[in-house]
Amino acid sequence: MNPATLGSTHVDRVEGVSTLTVCIAAVCQQNDEKRIVLCSDWKGEIANLAGSETTDKLRFLPQGWMALMADTLSRAAELVAAYETHIRGLASVADEYALFAEMKKPAQQHKEAMIDDYVRQTLGMSYSQFLAHAKSIPPESAVKLLDDVAHIKLGASLILAGFAETPDENGRRESTPYLFVVQDNDAHEDVVSVQDQYAVIGSGAYVAIPAINQREHDDQKSLMETIYTLFEAKRLSQIVPGVGEDTSIDVMEPNGKLWSLSDAGYQRCEDLFREIGPKLNLTDKRAAKLFEMKGEFLEDEEAESLAAEQTAGH
Repeated sequence: MNPATLGSTHVDRVEGVSTLTVCIAAVCQQNDEKRIVLCSDWKGEIANLAGSETTDKLRFLPQGWMALMADTLSRAAELVAAYETHIRGLASVADEYALFAEMKKPAQQHKEAMIDDYVRQTLGMSYSQFLAHAKSIPPESAVKLLDDVAHIKLGASLILAGFAETPDENGRRESTPYLFVVQDNDAHEDVVSVQDQYAVIGSGAYVAIPAINQREHDDQKSLMETIYTLFEAKRLSQIVPGVGEDTSIDVMEPNGKLWSLSDAGYQRCEDLFREIGPKLNLTDKRAAKLFEMKGEFLEDEEAESLAAEQTAGH
């Protein structure tokens, strides 16, 4: 199955839709030119109901940028819309530091809007008005509100992937691949960060990241090897509840063109997984043979220590 043909411009705004998912992006090269490979599953869940394999995690942004979404999809869609507006009006940046600063702004502004909305619903005034009149509010109420505000999180995770023209060490402007991760946590640290080689978000990340590291991925790896590495990492992450079986893999070029992996490409990845991937689905008979326990595989540590002491005593 090639879910990439189902339409990747659809924005799911159903309230309460969340994803226990995995989304991966990695930089590689093909014919001495950089590429970005994007990979995700298709599973979405509503509250505690069963999920379906119909949720596209890929979104198109202006100027050739792409977004992969995890966490609560309604929140993620709102955050993507904020980035869409910002990137559309973004002129060329002077350098990497200017780009990093610009990519932080939508997340910061969206968080400010969430805080302002919460205070308006709670007190009927804006956050700035609350701060201006804080002394007239009972201290316990003001402290509680500030504590609530401190615990507000974006509720969404994004990978933003794209190519931007920034000057190299000689001052020449070249198209460089960038991966940004937007991910809030309780400490609100590094909400927007840049990743050099690859980026992973979603509940399946703790399985996918070691798999990618095991393959020793870096941005010098070839396109096909990177495609397989992400395919394998995503396949292994399916042991995490909520990560779907269907897979989308797309390839970004510096010129903005996006390629979707064909049925032949998926089949090649399946063949490679059977040949070099970990063996996860063993038959009971095969597992019993491979994992037969024999007495010689264990030794009595206490008896060994006692024997060693007796030998030393003589």
